[in-house]
Amino acid sequence: MNITQRTFLFPALITVALLYSCSSEKNAPLNRAYHNTTAHYNAYFYALAQITSIEEGIKASQSADYDHILPIFPAIDSANKKIYKVEIEEAIKKASIVIQYHKNSKWVDDSYNIIGQARMYGYDYPNAIETFKYVNTKAEDINAKHWALINLMRTFIENNEMSNAEAVSDFLSRERLNEKNLKYSYLMKAFYYQKLDQKDNMVKSLVAADPLLTKQERAKLFFIIGQVYQKIGFESSAFDYYKKCIRSNPEYELSFYAKLNMAQVTQLGERSDIKDVRKYFKKLVKDEKNREFQDRIYYEWAKFELKQGYLPESLINFNLSIQTSKNNPRIKGLAYLSLGEVYFDTLKNYSTAQAYYDSAVTTLPKNYEFYEKIATRNEVLTRFIKQINTITLQDSLLTLSTKDSTELMALFTAEAEQRRALEKAKEEKQRKKDAAESFFSFNQEPTGIGGGNWYFTNPAAVSKGRIAFKNIWGERALEDHWRRSIKSSVIETDNESSIEEDSESSASELDDKNSINNVASGFYNQVPKTKQEVADANKKLEDAFYNLGNIYHFELEEDNSAIENYNILLNRYPKTLYEPEVLYLLYLIEMEENPDKSTEYKNLIFDKYPNSLYANLILNPQFVEESDKANEKLAVEYKKAYTLYKAADYESAKHYINTAIKEYPKASFISNFWLLKALITGKTEPLPEYQLALNDFIIMFPEGELNEYAKKLLEASKTYQNRLVKLKETRFSKVVADQDHYFILITDSLSDKTATETVNRIINSQFANKNFTVGKLNLDTKNSFLVIKTFADKDGALLFYDIIKSEQSIKNVIFVISKLNFELLHQTKEVDTYLTFFEANY
Repeated sequence: MNITQRTFLFPALITVALLYSCSSEKNAPLNRAYHNTTAHYNAYFYALAQITSIEEGIKASQSADYDHILPIFPAIDSANKKIYKVEIEEAIKKASIVIQYHKNSKWVDDSYNIIGQARMYGYDYPNAIETFKYVNTKAEDINAKHWALINLMRTFIENNEMSNAEAVSDFLSRERLNEKNLKYSYLMKAFYYQKLDQKDNMVKSLVAADPLLTKQERAKLFFIIGQVYQKIGFESSAFDYYKKCIRSNPEYELSFYAKLNMAQVTQLGERSDIKDVRKYFKKLVKDEKNREFQDRIYYEWAKFELKQGYLPESLINFNLSIQTSKNNPRIKGLAYLSLGEVYFDTLKNYSTAQAYYDSAVTTLPKNYEFYEKIATRNEVLTRFIKQINTITLQDSLLTLSTKDSTELMALFTAEAEQRRALEKAKEEKQRKKDAAESFFSFNQEPTGIGGGNWYFTNPAAVSKGRIAFKNIWGERALEDHWRRSIKSSVIETDNESSIEEDSESSASELDDKNSINNVASGFYNQVPKTKQEVADANKKLEDAFYNLGNIYHFELEEDNSAIENYNILLNRYPKTLYEPEVLYLLYLIEMEENPDKSTEYKNLIFDKYPNSLYANLILNPQFVEESDKANEKLAVEYKKAYTLYKAADYESAKHYINTAIKEYPKASFISNFWLLKALITGKTEPLPEYQLALNDFIIMFPEGELNEYAKKLLEASKTYQNRLVKLKETRFSKVVADQDHYFILITDSLSDKTATETVNRIINSQFANKNFTVGKLNLDTKNSFLVIKTFADKDGALLFYDIIKSEQSIKNVIFVISKLNFELLHQTKEVDTYLTFFEANY
């Protein structure tokens, strides 16, 4: 064989060998080598690159929240499916090529893992779980199995299947893992404990991973370990790990927060140590690189001072944090919140605390984890301030209400003048400040005139300076003591200018006078003058003292202040409807600290309100629960009794009522039976007996809606009684059948037009041959008599009455009346009395 033949044969043999090795079914060494190389550096390489791109994208999209322990792994979001759709599909496509065309390569198991990861990052947890389980069951590579289990554990954690995640973790802890899988198994355990908020176990797993971390991983994870140690109170260990974080050459932001946190956990042995930490904070503030973090530095500095018990220093630094905050509403909101907490919890200055809580609610992001709690406290404090302001204002107004109008106006005018003087002084000060700033700014402006920068050789600057001087000082002659506004010598000025200035001065004085009068009148109009206005002011005070006492007791847990306000309420308003409840609350508050006082309040409840809910609660603390059960039974019996009452079977109804009262005398629902019993009395007994029964009910049950209803019934019965008396006094004449009669319809402004048109229509259509006239007379300020006359007799009037009554559009009061009786009715206006007479005689 010559050289030419050999040259031709060699490429042919290579080609045959390559074609032979392309088979994915054969397991010869050449086949495996080919497929391992091709799979690894083609499809698998590109699939892995897509997964890395997804991981980096997720990491970059989530800003670090250094107020909380940083997450070990970035959170997987449902939005990932759309955001990384292309990368996910490409990763699955490339990994599938390895599985389909390189079956005999060693990268098949890893490709399945990539498909599982792509599905996990795409929020497709069910298919991700199935994929990782498949690898664990079918894979030949033990390391690929372990990697699948680690990712399976993460998928379970992300899907909140914590018991399944724990089972995987337990299995992995018994396996022999390579270095990479061992590191990630520790990190995944830490991630699992982080989700469960088990900080002790979390930090153990992180510390176990420490020796296995790469240089790139160390800084962040050392910082997290430091955060966990700081949270659980191991400040010395936290300090060491923050220091290790800084030594790991992290990114600047992470390094900055590590330094801040180091200051918080520095071990302080002597006072000089505190000075050193303060110097450290000052150094951080002055560093130009930290300019955008100044609000954070001052905030952490304030927390440090507060922790050491230096309250004034902490307040100063919280305020500096607010002042230097630019683009970080979270830190600004937290500074406001911290100030609110100091004034609320430590200083007990609730007015100031409310202002800071209100600012915190406005500034903090709505997704802040404790936002609802902060908003609730702000709402409580807002109500608190409202009560304080109400008491202050109404007390002052009631004090002023005792003075006469002349004295009040003199007092308010003096106050308005003082306020106006302060406003003018403030305006003048600001005007001079603005003019001075303008004056000095002129001197700094280059003009290009005069050939020099010196002020007096620059004509433009001198001109501007003259204008600025005039704005500040006005027209002044160039003479000694020019600053003085009043001098013995008279300064001559232009007559026209003087007249103009006098005119402006007069207009200004008139404006001031009008402004003062308006303010004084506004004050005067607030002062209560009539009895009703004084009563309204006292009612506002009464409610405010009650509400303030409740806020102190139930929401601020300041019982001494609650007792003080409750007692003011009872002393100033001895007839207050709040008395039984307030006495009961005082009884409970004083029970432990002052038993004798508590007994005094208890006796007052028994003496004044023996049948009240509060008396029953003292006798039986389970009264409400037991009463609820009894009320369920009573509701059934009451329905039976009321049905009998409506059917006028009063004796049977009274039987049910008396049985219920005997069996459940203390149940809260029993008041319904007592009131129904009173109503039956009204149907079966004389009027005085009915009124007596209602009076007894009002005394027995002084609280609730039924009490008010009983009072209305009693008032109505008294009104009815008065009508009977008036009926006897107002003696309408006996009805004579052939007397002249009128038809009367009572109208108001809303029904007048419709009623008049209807009456005229009926007269025109049915009584055209009658010479009826339609007139109108005033009954009172709202109602009128529409009078149709004259009917020759009673029957003719009643016929017209029946026709009008059948008209659906007429809803007014109608009746017929003799001419003689109408004269009396028009004089007395006793419509109700006449209607009783009408029912009896027509």
